[in-house]
Amino acid sequence: MSKVTEVRLTLAALIYGIEIDLKSTIRKQVVPYFSDLSFFQNQELIDKVTERYIKENPGCDIMSNIDDVIDYMDFPDTFIVLNKNNAFLTKEASNYLKEIYKNLEELTPIRNRVMHTRPLLGGDFMTVYNFISELKQNNPINWSITLETKTKIEDDPTYVLTLTLPTLEYQKPDQIVIHNLPKPDFDETGFIGRKNDVDDIKKLIFSNKVVSIIGDGGIGKTALALKIAYDIVDMGKNSPFELVIWTSAKTTMLTSKGIQEIYDAITNYTGLVELISNTLELEKTSKNKLAEILDYFSLFKTLLIIDNLETIQSEDVIEFIREAQMKCNIVITSRIGLGELEYRRKLKGFSDSESAKLIREIARIRDSEILLKLPQQTLIEISTKLYHNPLAIKWFVNTVEAGISPSEVLNNKDDLLNFCLTNVYDKLSEGAVNILNTLRAARKNLRTAEIIYLSELTPIKVRKHLLELYKTTLISTEIIDGGNIEETNYYISDFAKDYLTKNFTIEIGFIKKISAKLTELTLSTSQLKKINSYNIFEINAITYRNSNEKIAAKFLQEALSLSWKKDYVNALIKVNEARNIVPSHFESYRVGAFIKATAGDLLGAEDDYTLGLEVEPDNYKLLYFYSQFLLFQMEDPDNAQKIAEKIVDSNSEHPSVSFLFVRIYIRKRDYSKAIDRLMLLLENQLDSKNERIAYTELISLYNHMGQSLAKIEKDFDNAVNHFKKAITVYNDCNDKKILDSKMIKNFCETILACFQLIPVTSLQDEKNYFKEIIVSNSSKIGLTLLKPRIIHKYSEKFNDYSLSSLLDEYNYDNNSEKHVGTISRNLNNPNNPFVFIEKEDKSRFYANMYDFLDVENKKQWESLENGQLVSFEIGTNPQGECAKNIKIV
Repeated sequence: MSKVTEVRLTLAALIYGIEIDLKSTIRKQVVPYFSDLSFFQNQELIDKVTERYIKENPGCDIMSNIDDVIDYMDFPDTFIVLNKNNAFLTKEASNYLKEIYKNLEELTPIRNRVMHTRPLLGGDFMTVYNFISELKQNNPINWSITLETKTKIEDDPTYVLTLTLPTLEYQKPDQIVIHNLPKPDFDETGFIGRKNDVDDIKKLIFSNKVVSIIGDGGIGKTALALKIAYDIVDMGKNSPFELVIWTSAKTTMLTSKGIQEIYDAITNYTGLVELISNTLELEKTSKNKLAEILDYFSLFKTLLIIDNLETIQSEDVIEFIREAQMKCNIVITSRIGLGELEYRRKLKGFSDSESAKLIREIARIRDSEILLKLPQQTLIEISTKLYHNPLAIKWFVNTVEAGISPSEVLNNKDDLLNFCLTNVYDKLSEGAVNILNTLRAARKNLRTAEIIYLSELTPIKVRKHLLELYKTTLISTEIIDGGNIEETNYYISDFAKDYLTKNFTIEIGFIKKISAKLTELTLSTSQLKKINSYNIFEINAITYRNSNEKIAAKFLQEALSLSWKKDYVNALIKVNEARNIVPSHFESYRVGAFIKATAGDLLGAEDDYTLGLEVEPDNYKLLYFYSQFLLFQMEDPDNAQKIAEKIVDSNSEHPSVSFLFVRIYIRKRDYSKAIDRLMLLLENQLDSKNERIAYTELISLYNHMGQSLAKIEKDFDNAVNHFKKAITVYNDCNDKKILDSKMIKNFCETILACFQLIPVTSLQDEKNYFKEIIVSNSSKIGLTLLKPRIIHKYSEKFNDYSLSSLLDEYNYDNNSEKHVGTISRNLNNPNNPFVFIEKEDKSRFYANMYDFLDVENKKQWESLENGQLVSFEIGTNPQGECAKNIKIV
């Protein structure tokens, strides 16, 4: 078929030809056998046709003019009546009618859309043309008028422009809903797809005062709004509106030759009010047209549609919409949303199949041999490069038809990009541009928290600018599942990305800065994972469950670092930033409480713990740290125990939780329970650190029990047994070579307490036992300040001064310079020529291999165990304090 300039007129001419031929068949094959209208075989049809005939031909005898009455039948009545009277047709004609009956049924709704100026649907044209293409001169039904019309159109497409198709009065539809809707500009292909969009937006219109259809230029906003408007008009008596007003502010159009201006478009608020006023036929001399328009809206249930609002968006227009929406419903199409006034529906591009279908529809109508030969996958690939944008696809086909190769068209999309995104970027605030550049420089989708971290804007400003950007079509979102929490991903669509790349370059420094911050975030995340794998109950073991919480965790890390430098003010500022990013992240309350408690704000710390537990009542980490806080800071062991008992079962046997209960029992002087808990814990396989902690606590507990028995119950024998149990535990640890400074200190305190509290009569038999213990552990006891007191007490208790010589080994002058700690080394790389030595107070000192007095070669160095007890002196190197003169204990 040749090129067609007016699809709707062509369809109207062809369908009208079919209708004439079917009515002619009734006149020739059926009417001669009847003297009345009984061949209709339907009284309702007889009444309807009779009423129409008499209305237009008053006084005429209907029975004398049956041939003329046939003209008053509707299109579907023609083939229904023929089918009911097939006995009067030839056998061939009857069978032929049955073959094409379904096709004629399919033409009926198309005929109604054509004749009643309703939006055509995708495939309407090809359905009609394919049917007519099968018609022949020798068919059992005579299609002479239809075929003659087809030939004339094919020979000269402009022929349809000369036609005046007769429209009888009865064919005009009852216009219950008054409207000024324009003819659809998508007739060429018909309305394709968008079923869900149509249904969803109708529901929004019926339940909201202002609905905005937001999308890129050319995405199909106008076509969709027009289709929906006609659907609402066609609801007739069921329509919730009595009046539908259409206004358009579209100022440009995209053609194969580029962007062209539309000179009669609305360009400002005044033009909008003027157009609505003219549509309502208000007095042109009226001084207050706005008030009259609003009064009109009060009288009639009105749907006002403003197409392409972004071209005239101003404070005046927004104020008009704010007032008008109190009186009527409003639908807006725009590339930029209004914000708080609207319920926004963002329109996306076509699907692969819809895009390919659109290309084929246009290509068939245009007889484009180049495009018709392309396979489906190639059409999909072309559509992808055109962003699945309907206008872009039409522009592509039109431009190809203008003689430009497809590849050249796809490589030169400047006009397309500028047209579709004009009036958008230039209206952005500086902050919105910053976020847009951050997304571009990151080169990946980002969550809100990541944008806050990378852009260095406050959470409030980021959310404000994201709303501003989301009102445009420059960014899109996707909802993903992030650890049972729905997260929003922001990204720049390919369409917008191409436009920005071609028109707005980002500085190299900015890109490098974003890349560096992303790298820093990755390293921080890696560090957090290591800490959490080591002990989830460490204060700096910050948990995160999704990307937003990951960013919050980075801020909390920085807060802890500041608090260790005693910069509590800025530390808490970081905590608040983390909390603003993810208010539901329990860690910000835990870390905030810890920092406040460290700074001396105990009541503020308790408030943070309480708030955190309101967010997550059963969070075991919050419960653990709150219990610790109550125990050590508030000295409230009873409530500390109540909180600790809420810790979920899955973590109740974690070593840190067991130690918490042990310390609670110690504060409550319930030593037996504490010992039972420790013994139960020691039955499990513990790492070296937790094993040392458990044994250290056990030594202390036996010491406390011994003191309690001696002081309160005066059960000296039992007390001695418990002191000796503490010493036995110490000896076992010495044999296992897992001693640390605190364990030695607890051991020394046990011996001293025993000598101080137990009468000599109860200790006399243990004299040699204690003497041997002191002698064999003289060097270790010498690592503490308790050695002189222990030896003096022994001498006084047993009147035995034979151990006095051990004091000669004790250097009083240098004792204050001696320190005790344990080795902390990187187990993944034992070849490192350095380790760190950690003291009981958690302070750490760098220690070089060459400062170990007992290490003579690399083999001995590599054999040093993590947790090995050492004594050392504090010296300095260019980086600061370090360990010197290190001896293995």
